[in-house]
Amino acid sequence: MDGVHRFVLLGAVEAGKTTLFNALTGKRELALKTQAMDYDQEIVDTPGEFFSHPRLYHALIGAAAEADTLMYVHACDDRECRLPPGLLDVNAGKRVIGVITKIDLPEADPDAAERLLRDHGFDGEVFRVSARRPETIASLKTQLYGLEERRTS
Repeated sequence: MDGVHRFVLLGAVEAGKTTLFNALTGKRELALKTQAMDYDQEIVDTPGEFFSHPRLYHALIGAAAEADTLMYVHACDDRECRLPPGLLDVNAGKRVIGVITKIDLPEADPDAAERLLRDHGFDGEVFRVSARRPETIASLKTQLYGLEERRTS
């Protein structure tokens, strides 16, 4: 291994994966519809369609195999859990975290979103972020990159 900790963003269409990807990588561009996997050093952004259609799971499983941490991204205004049972368990030994996005929306209910994830069997760490609140992104980055420092020390 080259010493780089790799992360893959997984989640439904409109979950906020690309906006999160841009925030984590320092890109200031407007998030456009992701058509294919997008790579930036250690982070991989995946299209929501890959997550939503079982015939495309092989692409997610392949991306996850190369990652150290799987980040399930769920928009806090999404009242339906689209997490396919067992998909995040395919690659045992990976760190699996949840990231609830869009917590700045007027209709945001991050507590309800986290309960929804927990009710569907998600038992990893959960972080709450908004691309419009840089301190939430900074806190997530500290957790993500702090993990790398702890593993290498």
